[in-house]
Amino acid sequence: MTYDEKLAFLSVTLRSFEVTDFSLDILQGITLADLLKISLEKDKKIAFRAAWVFETIVLKNTALLKPVLPQFLNNLKKQKYWSCLRSYTKVLLFLTSNKNKEYSLGNEAEEEIIEYSFQWMIDPPCPVAVLVNCLDILNNLRKKHPWIQEELQAQISYFQRTKPSPALMSRTNKIMQQKN
Repeated sequence: MTYDEKLAFLSVTLRSFEVTDFSLDILQGITLADLLKISLEKDKKIAFRAAWVFETIVLKNTALLKPVLPQFLNNLKKQKYWSCLRSYTKVLLFLTSNKNKEYSLGNEAEEEIIEYSFQWMIDPPCPVAVLVNCLDILNNLRKKHPWIQEELQAQISYFQRTKPSPALMSRTNKIMQQKN
């Protein structure tokens, strides 16, 4: 399948599948590496579908992430679409969580994830879904990187005053209860 055929498949065919159907089998030769590459496409809709399918497949079977983890981490600095970052941050949530027993990110990767998470969430157009994922990512990393705690609390306080949506308030209150 050519690259253009892969784009066409993602833009049209996937609409007929349920999320529970997503697997590498239904992708007809599109790899996870292809999905990551396509998630950087100029067409936001196709990029979103690729990121969403990637997220759905790797969170369903996290062992599949191993061969594409370096490419995924490299994509963090390139990704500009909020819809794709929502999927990316969900994968980062897994990678930084206690549920992750398979992957060790290393200090350099964790520092980049911390930097990107802070950058994304303080960007004014950042949607609440990405913002709360970033807050959880930072919360997951605060024990290993204690300096995060103070900055995270300051950001939470700021967001509670300036963006008091129900989703944000629920997530920030949960994080504040866990701080000890």
